[in-house]
Formats: sequence, structure tokens, C-alpha cells
Amino acid sequence: MSAASVRPDVAVIIPSLQGEAGPLLDSLAAQTLQPGEVQLVRGVRPNGRARNVGARQTHGGLLVFVDDDAVLGHPEALARLVAALEADPKLGVAGASKLLPPGAPRFQRWVAREVPRIVHPVVAQPLETNPEPANHFYTEVTTTCCALPRRVFDEAGGFDETLLRGVDSEFFVRIRRLGYRLVLVPHAWAYHPAPAGLRALLAKQFYYGLGHAQEVRRDPSRDPGRLLSSPARAAAYLAFRALILVPNVFLPFSYAEPRWRPGFKPLKALASFASALGYVYGWQRRL
Repeated sequence: MSAASVRPDVAVIIPSLQGEAGPLLDSLAAQTLQPGEVQLVRGVRPNGRARNVGARQTHGGLLVFVDDDAVLGHPEALARLVAALEADPKLGVAGASKLLPPGAPRFQRWVAREVPRIVHPVVAQPLETNPEPANHFYTEVTTTCCALPRRVFDEAGGFDETLLRGVDSEFFVRIRRLGYRLVLVPHAWAYHPAPAGLRALLAKQFYYGLGHAQEVRRDPSRDPGRLLSSPARAAAYLAFRALILVPNVFLPFSYAEPRWRPGFKPLKALASFASALGYVYGWQRRL
């Protein structure tokens, strides 16, 4: 690896409870663009705080956040994320697509087909995907693998360290409200596993719902239709979600393009209901 390929201004931040990121570090070592800093943040909860700690412990002007169980899927992935940011000063976040690891088990492939934000196919052209009210603040960019300028990170105030889940979506909404754009970068992707079983999937979605309840308490404009201001409203909302559980199997709702679409997606319906349970629990616990 030549010295010219090292970028001292690029810092990679990896939150990791156990500090186990061997495959990811190997994929970083194979990148054509080598970061000047790689900060593995061990044992810090929640992950928003871990990412902020990593940002404070590094100095690079370009921050790259990658989950410890991800693997960069192309040797130029990092270079392409950085190039996209440098080409457009109004680009707030450059994201990599997400794919299942090669040889992923059948259940993980099933989850990926039905549940949003588990995977996104590699794009051939830049895909602008901004979280806005019209699409329920949905974006395909995730902190599984993304890059942003430190100045944007600082302007947005970093990640919310009090959120248990959903820290990336909440952070990206704030960045969008500052006028920046979010884009999936062409031919850049990371491999990332889906939940390995139904119990893991439902638990993950439950905590996403809990995190969303925290977000809406702080910012009611995020989801004004789900302000559970009383136990009666919470009970009514939960009863409604239980009532539409079976119809949702055959008529799932898309948040990326808000509408009901005919199909058969039992995992999506169960995952959505688990999120609703987490939302009600989080709202009532006032977390």
C-alpha cells in the first residue's frame, strides 16, 4: 500500500460492545483508500454515545461510521464515499448500500425480502434518499456504513446519547433540516447480516419501536398521529394495530413510498406489530 493512498483526514469509527470486529478491520485493510485513524469504541452504550465518543477521540475532517458486524464489500467503497462528499458541499451524508453476506441463511434472506432497511441493492447512480414528512422521515442511508464531514456532524450536534434505538434516523432528520442531502453512493456497499431468527427479529423491531417513542416525545412533529397522550389512547392504538395485523400480512404498508401494496409479507407484518408494542411500551414508560 503506497503512502499516497493514506488519507490522514479520514477517521473510521466503529462502535463495538465486545470489541470484536476482525472481519471489518480486514476489509478496511484491503481498501484502496486507507483512513488516517481507525477508532474501535469498546463497551459504550447506547451506540449513539459510542459514536460520539469515537468522534471526540479522532481528529479527521471526514468521519466514517461502520457497525462492527459489517464488512466493506468493495475495495473502493471507502474511496467512493469520500469522493462523493468532496464533490458536493451540500451532501450531508454519503451512505453505502447494504447487502446480506454471501451464503446468508434462508431465514435472513426471507427477512431481507420483507423488512425495510435490512438491505438495499447496490445503485449504479447516486440515489438521493432524504428523510422528510412526505415519506414518514424514511431514508435508505443507515449508520451501518456511512460518511459525513465533521463540520456537518458538529453542526447537527452529534448523535442523541439518550436514545436507546433509532439514533441514526433521528440524527439524519436533524441533518436534513439543516438543508443537507443524503445519498446512497454508486457501487459502494457493505455486507451486513439480518437477524438470525424470529425471536431476534421481533426483539430488534420492539426496540426500534421503543426508540421511536423516545424520538416522538422529544419531537412530536415526527409522528403527530401517534401521540399517545393518555392510557386510553395507547390502548386504542394497540387495539388498532392488533386488528390490522392479519390484513397487513396481505396488504403491507411501504414507508419508502407511503402507500399500501398488495403482497404476502408475514414477517413484515409481525415486525411492524412488534415495533408497535415497543412504541406503546416506550411511550408509557416515558423513557
